[in-house]
Amino acid sequence: MIRATSGIHDPVLTINATVSGLAIYLDNFSLISLAKGDRSRRKRFVDAIHTGADLLFSVTNAAELTGPQGRSLDAVRTFLDEVGPHWFPVELDPFEVANRELKGAVPAESCVSRDFVKAYFAVRTMGYSPNSGKVIDLSDDFFRLGAVLDWLGPRRESIRERTAALDAALINKISGYRAEFERDPTWLDQKFPALPFNPSMPATFAYVNLVRTLMVEAKAYHLKKGDGSDFCHAVMASAFASVATLDRHWKRRVEGLPKPNGLARIYYQPELDKMVTNIDSWLKQLGA
Repeated sequence: MIRATSGIHDPVLTINATVSGLAIYLDNFSLISLAKGDRSRRKRFVDAIHTGADLLFSVTNAAELTGPQGRSLDAVRTFLDEVGPHWFPVELDPFEVANRELKGAVPAESCVSRDFVKAYFAVRTMGYSPNSGKVIDLSDDFFRLGAVLDWLGPRRESIRERTAALDAALINKISGYRAEFERDPTWLDQKFPALPFNPSMPATFAYVNLVRTLMVEAKAYHLKKGDGSDFCHAVMASAFASVATLDRHWKRRVEGLPKPNGLARIYYQPELDKMVTNIDSWLKQLGA
């Protein structure tokens, strides 16, 4: 949840991001399906968010959601607004997050995107200069997520270029690693040994072991457009959420990582009804 606080003795504005209860990560296909699909399912999900859950959300999530236009975009914006302040600004660069973990950051610190918070606040307060006569209302409505779409819409092309660069970087890296692996079958275990799960470094666990998985699969599965950002989604979703949606291939890869682990329960798009039902059940158990 996003909150802004200040006081008489401490007038400096502080923005706090916390997660209470279940942490939920949605890939964009599932988010759009929830926004545009069955109304009763959508209401149940939004009610669950307001009951005891938070949505993990990144700048990349928002940027990819600017693709739909017209009624589709309106539906997504309305859905995000219904989430209210019950969201957490998550970093989507798994390499950056793994580096934070290596430096000793706890999970709540390693996964937060402070740049997202700063940019969001700057955009939401644009036009509120000291002499404007306007008062910034820091109620729950201030932190509605739909506003992010308006902010990022004009930046779609530059974001698409960065996404393409991310795809190329992952494809080149895995291709190079695969060549080394084929040249020397012992290379994989020497350079990328399988990591056991460490609850203080969940992103590092997911990052390294998913790279191993992609290297092994590289002979039969060729990475394609979109896999760079999908890799980032898979690492962050599995490492920091309680419940997450990914596409079928990434769900399989995450579920194939070394066990035991504390990764998220993963669903894919045809399982949205099941996911919402399970979230309802878990929140009732937590409440009891």
